[in-house]
Amino acid sequence: MTKILEFKLGGNYYAMDIHFTREIVESLPITPIPRTPGFIAGMTNIRGEITTIIAIHELIGISSQEQMPSSEKFIIFVPEAAKGDNIGMMVDEVYSVLDVNEEDIEYSQNGDTNEKKTFIKGVIRLQDSHEGKDKPSVSQRLVLYLDIDKLISDLFEKA
Repeated sequence: MTKILEFKLGGNYYAMDIHFTREIVESLPITPIPRTPGFIAGMTNIRGEITTIIAIHELIGISSQEQMPSSEKFIIFVPEAAKGDNIGMMVDEVYSVLDVNEEDIEYSQNGDTNEKKTFIKGVIRLQDSHEGKDKPSVSQRLVLYLDIDKLISDLFEKA
């Protein structure tokens, strides 16, 4: 079993390993940082700690048309995952923490594609049950499984 945090970004479902998450907070005002790459949204104060907020949609290549007008939640990483720094990322919505069976994860084998880094670790198949008028139904949806370790390492290479 793998424990994941599921969230929505730009109309798609994503997931990450829960052990990278320190907390989830409501969106706060962000102060832009001059002369930083576009994927750095800025910084904010979370309970007295200055935290750098990443515009994850910029980093993973979601176009601005797909991105929602304003992000509603920040996922704050544990300092150990971020080399001791306070780093978080903006997402549209956070759904839940789920236990996923390994057989429901199809891991990606592609690594770097055309020298452009991909942060997709794999795809998770999730079953959703719905109560209908006549009978319950089950649908399957695909969730992109982000490689947060690779994503954070890339942040420090670009900094």
